[in-house]
Amino acid sequence: MFRKVMTASVLGLVLAGALVSVSPAQATLKKAVKISNGVLCKKANSTTKVSGTVYKCTKNPIVNKTKYTWVSSDCINSNTTYTKLNASYATLVKGLPATLAALDSQIAAAQQKVIDSAAQADALDAKIVTWQGKVTEFTAAKAALLAKTNSSAYATAISTYTTAIRSLNSAIASNTAASAALRKMGKTVTTMQAQRAATVSSVTQAKAGVAQAVSLRNLICQKGL
Repeated sequence: MFRKVMTASVLGLVLAGALVSVSPAQATLKKAVKISNGVLCKKANSTTKVSGTVYKCTKNPIVNKTKYTWVSSDCINSNTTYTKLNASYATLVKGLPATLAALDSQIAAAQQKVIDSAAQADALDAKIVTWQGKVTEFTAAKAALLAKTNSSAYATAISTYTTAIRSLNSAIASNTAASAALRKMGKTVTTMQAQRAATVSSVTQAKAGVAQAVSLRNLICQKGL
């Protein structure tokens, strides 16, 4: 009777052991499943691969910054991206006041130049009107001389008028172009103002990029992934 009880007990222990025992493959799988962001690890910078994702034993930027834990490569890469963007943004913000001050100084100088150029253009336009009047006057006088029966007697005067008219027309053409160029100075100011707006916008866009990068980093690096 005692032997039967012992046999049954041993058999029960064997069966129980069979039920709770785990094969090496199952143990490895169980261990692999446990590796995720935030899980403590022992050997710094060691790596392992789980379901196609590489994990590194390092410090997670959001889960635990003091202890070594498993951190996915996606988390590490996203944190690197965030760090670079944040550094670039900080550089932009730091240099923004000086950049805007320089642009504002250039814009102010350009605006003053526009005022001065407009005054110069007005003066040229006034000359052009005067010269156009002279061209009209000389052209009429030349025509009157040519209409005379003895016009050849006035050849010298006619030649003088011809030269004067040609010179005046040339001056009118060149000064008209100069006046137009002076009045285009306003476009320079517009371009500078657009550059200033773009500079401010670039900082705003950089800030938005940092916010997006940190949000993505925080999502990818959260514990359990």
